[in-house]
Amino acid sequence: MDRELTDILLQLFCEKNSDGTKNLRLKGRDLYQRIKRRINDEDMEQISKFLGDHPEIVKLDLCYNDIKDKGLAQLVLRYLRFENNLKYLNLIGCDLTGKSMRYFWKCAKTFKLTTLRVNGNKLGIEGAQHLSKLLEQNNTLKHLDLGDSDQTLSSIPYLCSVLREDIGANRTLQVLDISRIIPTSEYYQYDPGQLSEQLGNMLKVNKSLRELHAQKCQFDGHDIQLLLIGLRVNSTLMLLDLGYNKVGDHGIEEIAKWLRTRPNLIGLNVSGNAIGNTGARALSFHMPFSKIRLLDISHNKIGDDGIIDILNSLKKPYALKLFYIWGNDIKQKTFWILERMLLSKVLDQENIDVKLYTVDGVLYHAYYPSDHYKHKYYCVMDHGCPVELRIKRNKVEHEYAQPRALVKFQFYPRIPPVDETLSPKSKPC
Repeated sequence: MDRELTDILLQLFCEKNSDGTKNLRLKGRDLYQRIKRRINDEDMEQISKFLGDHPEIVKLDLCYNDIKDKGLAQLVLRYLRFENNLKYLNLIGCDLTGKSMRYFWKCAKTFKLTTLRVNGNKLGIEGAQHLSKLLEQNNTLKHLDLGDSDQTLSSIPYLCSVLREDIGANRTLQVLDISRIIPTSEYYQYDPGQLSEQLGNMLKVNKSLRELHAQKCQFDGHDIQLLLIGLRVNSTLMLLDLGYNKVGDHGIEEIAKWLRTRPNLIGLNVSGNAIGNTGARALSFHMPFSKIRLLDISHNKIGDDGIIDILNSLKKPYALKLFYIWGNDIKQKTFWILERMLLSKVLDQENIDVKLYTVDGVLYHAYYPSDHYKHKYYCVMDHGCPVELRIKRNKVEHEYAQPRALVKFQFYPRIPPVDETLSPKSKPC
């Protein structure tokens, strides 16, 4: 049954926040299961009007809908180009092309978004060009997600140049996702070394990025050496996501040597990188000198000896808070040490992805769903089916909430959680 998007129906999909603002959640799969269709271009005029009538809406989620360039043009021309309060826009998995990014660039003066997610769209080089022009003229955008958007070695230089403080103009972007670069084209052969060198040169002079996500870019150990040329100089990056590359033992050893110099990095994701016991042992030698509080080494080729070496290095001045190891070849020796660390509170069961259990006096392990990174990143429905529509109130965390956050990244849990009994700390001078 095709149901029209009326004001009453749209209000049902609004979530209230504790600070008086609202989030409009129109996820494609959720809508399809409820009203048997997704948002299309013809609906964008009504949505734009609804946003204009409700200035309290600060987040708009339109992921996995049938929105094309024409529909996005309606949103920009009828809403975004005027004064508005929208801070978050999610357009994952729509049918956008690089042409649609030009509309964002044209409304740069009224563009107040802090988060723009356009991953999963076919943006290509044209999209990167327009977004780089937007970054050059915009001072509000903090999170830009371009993963799986047909970026190539020809488009990444546009983004890197605008983020360089010596030749670029952007000083505000804090989170950049360029995962899944296209490996080949008819014009060139993909060279991950060239990409890592470009990123390294950008990081050398960039002072705003806090998170860099570069999954599935085919980086190997030698490419990591090129990337580290800039990382050794950078003083602001706090999360490095290199998941599902080809880092291997050589690459993780180079990263470990860099961690020994005590950079500001507190989060490292090297899952799915074919790291073995040799790389794990090298990491264990240098990690006690680092500030790492989040370590993801899941889905590698590490055995008991390598995991035990890392476990024996966890007691350090900066205690590890989030630790993910599922998918490695671990057995009884590792289980005994893990059980002891869980009992002694060195590790917290809620923050590791392995659950131990005993059968006939023998320890076994199972996956414990503590890592919700991919679940949140891809905006997956919590239960696979729409839940009851009701008034939902989200608690908005104060910027200086107490206790002080030791780990606080996009799609990772805040460690420790906010204590509502403590009043927020005053703004530092």
